Amino acid sequence: MLSPYAQHLALMLLAGLLGSCTSSPVARDADVIVVGTGIAGLSAALEASAAGAKVLLLDANSMGGGHAVKAGGFALVDTELQRSKGISDSPSLAFGDWALRGKDPDGFWAYRYAENSATEVYDWLVEQGVVFHMILPTNEDSVPRFHFTRGTAVNAVVPLLRRMLYDTNIDFRWNTRAIALLKSGGRINGVLTRNERTGKEQLFRSGAVILATGGLQNNLEQVRANWADGLAEPTRLLRGAGEFATGDGYRLAEWAGADIRNMDRQVIFYNGIPNPRDTRDQSGLLAQNPMAIWVNASGRRFVDESANIRVVTDAVSGTENPGYWMIFDADGARRFGLRGAPWISRDTIDAEVLNNPQLVSKADSVSELARRAGLPEHGLRTTIETWNRMVSVGEDYMFQRFKKGSPPDRSIRPIVNPPFYAARTYPMTRKNMGGPAINPNGQVLNSDRIAIPGLFAAGELTGVAGINGSYGGAGTFLGPSVFTGRIAGAAAAAEAGRAENYRQADDNNFAGSSPRPGAPGYWHFDVVHQTVTERGYGCTQCHSDTNPMEPAASRAVLLARLDSCVLCH
Repeated sequence: MLSPYAQHLALMLLAGLLGSCTSSPVARDADVIVVGTGIAGLSAALEASAAGAKVLLLDANSMGGGHAVKAGGFALVDTELQRSKGISDSPSLAFGDWALRGKDPDGFWAYRYAENSATEVYDWLVEQGVVFHMILPTNEDSVPRFHFTRGTAVNAVVPLLRRMLYDTNIDFRWNTRAIALLKSGGRINGVLTRNERTGKEQLFRSGAVILATGGLQNNLEQVRANWADGLAEPTRLLRGAGEFATGDGYRLAEWAGADIRNMDRQVIFYNGIPNPRDTRDQSGLLAQNPMAIWVNASGRRFVDESANIRVVTDAVSGTENPGYWMIFDADGARRFGLRGAPWISRDTIDAEVLNNPQLVSKADSVSELARRAGLPEHGLRTTIETWNRMVSVGEDYMFQRFKKGSPPDRSIRPIVNPPFYAARTYPMTRKNMGGPAINPNGQVLNSDRIAIPGLFAAGELTGVAGINGSYGGAGTFLGPSVFTGRIAGAAAAAEAGRAENYRQADDNNFAGSSPRPGAPGYWHFDVVHQTVTERGYGCTQCHSDTNPMEPAASRAVLLARLDSCVLCH
């Protein structure tokens, strides 16, 4: 029996042989194939179509959007919204902030993005129907530049999906995983796929291929295999990325000869709570509490809890004893929040996390809290007393989380009102900052820094072109994914040219079969219907005459179905 990796190589060899044995020109399915319909893939497809290319989008999920539907905002520089709010920003200021936080960003790409994000990302997204409502400050930016729609980035993804569905120059195949690349005449010119619902394999031919498959952070084996030297590897690591972030794109690019770089640069969050609904006990939820302090296994604070990810990562790596906890009181419990699952609400947070002794220790005294959490009583009591004393004098003389004379922060409160809580948190995977090297046109490069004909990449798969360096920042994935996607889309369309003829498309771009809960290829269907059932939604909350309770059979039905995305995300 061949290993999964050997099977994968065999499939790619077969795809290459099928291409090289073709003696006469074969009709294309598209000029450009885009693998992945996250925000990078959607941007690439729309840009390639705008350049006149016939585009085919492929995605292993039954719906587009990728990890972006779970994400937050966009780091954008000198936008119209910033100027309307009196915020003065500039590319040089942004580049300086990102270089300081990221440590070693790719200078070319980071400055290029800072210089062009207002026109090529912000203005373009607004043209696609995205509405930005607010800008939040962060502790890593000199000025506020973290742009948000009304809610999460699903409100940026849905307008792009809507544009894609209206664009008849773009075809698509859901539930379709790319398992190998096709190569002939020295260039990448197609993709071998497998339908996740039926198991059917199919070849699609094109003039160029764009890989926009996202990262590998849902594949814990690969995350650990690429763990950074010098960074303590945790005993327990939670999955915190999108369901389909399994690393497919890296394997495809590597087979094509790509120069894979900086794979040990990974965004790991250290405030993950085990998902109580995960029967495999592997996935995590992002825990946030601005009123909490963080302590290590000695019961001592070890970091400014509001610091950026670089500071937190260094602090966690420097702790002598493994383990860390969020400590807060009854007032802080009301500010405890979670991200990462559609079932999250105030009631479920209280019932399934805060009142779950398997996840959170709770007690009416600090002494009892220490006993239940397994923390040294003296260390925890001393830490809380020291925190309360610093709050009373208005200065955190240990880590400078707040300073004398600084504007008051309502989250800075003493920990005095029982019950007291200790929530143990764990490292949780999130994003990649390495991948196949690309040139300024988004073409994938080999180890000799020569472009691989017909192969392009964009988004998180490329580590967003190294813009973040070694440490990810707020909003510096979504915006650069749009940016690199548009660049790859335009360049791929130009390189692919236009085919003389195209194969007749079949009708498999829609759902294609009746729902079979729990079966392969029905992950999104299962999650959606579990969520709406729990929330008590009636069928008409999502379904209507234009969105019937049956597999989608037209673009019109998919367009109608888009309106229900924001009910869960």
